[in-house]
Amino acid sequence: MSQIKVGKYRVKLPKSKRARQALGGGLVAGSALSILPVFGLWMLPAGLLVLSVDSAKVRRFRRVQEVKVVRWWRTRQVDPKS
Repeated sequence: MSQIKVGKYRVKLPKSKRARQALGGGLVAGSALSILPVFGLWMLPAGLLVLSVDSAKVRRFRRVQEVKVVRWWRTRQVDPKS
């Protein structure tokens, strides 16, 4: 069974590869409609996360971006020793 972990939550995904691709593609496409009330930019990372389950290129892109964000976040943290 496919699932993704977001923080402490686990989200179940469809078992079918085509269904996961359709879901991820729909979320990415829906992010283009972010000016509408229901749609938003939150759909882009969610769609990429779903697509990364099956696509090595998207998985690599997601992982590189995660590393960059974590490094950036650590530089913003206050050092408790100072």
